Amino acid sequence: RAAAFEPPDRADAGSEHDKHDGDTDVGHEASVADDTHHADDLAWAPEEGHEPVHRLSAAIVSGRFASRALTRALSRTISAGCRASSHTLADVKEAPEDTAPDEAKEAADAAAEPEPEYHTVQVHFDDGWKDFSDEEAKQICDELARGSTEFSLNLRGRQYKFDFSSADEATQLNVKTGKRRKVRILDGPHEEPVEATLSKESEEVVAQKKLGPQSKRGGASQAAIAKYLEGNKHAAACFHQFESNEAKLCGEWAVFYHSYSFAALIYEVHAAVASVLFRFRSQYASLPRILVHEFLDIPNAKTLVDRFNSHFADHKRDHHPGFRKVGISAMCSLAATGPEACVARVFVSGYSCRDVSFRSVLEGVLESCYVPKKNIVKLASQIIKLSEKHGLDVSQFGGKPCKSQKAGHLMQIFIRRRLVDELTYAAEPYGPEDKSRMPVSNWVDGDESQIRGQVRIVCHPKFFMQANMVRLFVASADPTFHKNRAQFQKELCELIHELAEPTLRERAAKGIYGGTLPSWWTAEDQRKLA
Repeated sequence: RAAAFEPPDRADAGSEHDKHDGDTDVGHEASVADDTHHADDLAWAPEEGHEPVHRLSAAIVSGRFASRALTRALSRTISAGCRASSHTLADVKEAPEDTAPDEAKEAADAAAEPEPEYHTVQVHFDDGWKDFSDEEAKQICDELARGSTEFSLNLRGRQYKFDFSSADEATQLNVKTGKRRKVRILDGPHEEPVEATLSKESEEVVAQKKLGPQSKRGGASQAAIAKYLEGNKHAAACFHQFESNEAKLCGEWAVFYHSYSFAALIYEVHAAVASVLFRFRSQYASLPRILVHEFLDIPNAKTLVDRFNSHFADHKRDHHPGFRKVGISAMCSLAATGPEACVARVFVSGYSCRDVSFRSVLEGVLESCYVPKKNIVKLASQIIKLSEKHGLDVSQFGGKPCKSQKAGHLMQIFIRRRLVDELTYAAEPYGPEDKSRMPVSNWVDGDESQIRGQVRIVCHPKFFMQANMVRLFVASADPTFHKNRAQFQKELCELIHELAEPTLRERAAKGIYGGTLPSWWTAEDQRKLA
């Protein structure tokens, strides 16, 4: 089990083998090669002007928003004694007229609650980092949320000037003494209340376990699995493991399946960087997205649907770079047959977008992850060579194909049931919302067959790197890479060892994370603490 992005002393985890990128549409009898709209769900577009200062301001606002939404989802879970559907802050403040009396009261009470502070602000003294008080942190974050980068505050009877204008280092200046100290911002911890963490199985969990594995509910036919995996012992073993995972986790987790191919190397690099900087256990899973700041404007499924309707629907739909920066396609059943593609068939054959310069994408990812520019070209070549050594198909990066010619990968994504509606929406092909299956939580919690129907998932790294919120399992159709993946990750982490250097580590972590840091982050090489 992979404890992706796991805070100290956090036990849960969940991931294995490989990752996935592409429309997970399990389809009919058309050739996979004919599914020309299929493409790895890669965000290869250049930055859209998000300067570090804007990112930090947006991170403060987005962090507060996410904290409130998550806290209320948790509180409803406890008060109801079972999982309740999650709502965003906008849902709470704009309770519809037809809301039931109890729900309307809950929405009004939530809207009237004082705003909780989500971030911790620290100042660096000779003996280490020290926290500002909650009230002081709130004043600093309020200024940042308003877009201020240089401002003065009177704290504890002293006048201080704060400067957040540099992407590399924020400072605090004592006006009287002239003493300047470094300042940084950490996310508040996403800790679950003790009652939620330690509570006995709720009636809802028991009910979900009784319904059984999601892929077999409603008497769903498993014929596609049998048909396309016949005679392929390795693929059959991978699917059997996925089935076992579903049976084990179906009580508290909904499951989704995401297929990908050549983008596997990009996901692997994400995972290695997350391992070095954020304690992600990359030996168990790769990571679809890592740049937290790209989720500041689209942090959840509701926002993605709104943005799709207003911007993407008439401009490339779910192939729009803005969509792909945050969203991937997935199915809701291992035995899914459509629309458009079949999970079992795509896993064996693989598919991808072949008109993309994947080498330039790789170099762009390394640059986005703060690898020194002078080393990027050489490091990219080394990574491609390492991939060839362990059997990963890198033919689209200028390297060699895998010997088996089976370049497909499949990611099994478990999402806590209370977070399903926060991170997913039911979709038609190309991404429009499928309102007949909304909210997704109602659909995946039921006993209907789910072999037909797509979803889109917001792969927010803050959720995907925390194993108590999202658990990942991965498998590769190529037996060699599937077997070698853990060793490949170990060697890949060593290749990007520069990011573990003390002088670069915090700068890179803050840049990737959007200007803030995780609440538990420390300056040590994070692999040693995972």
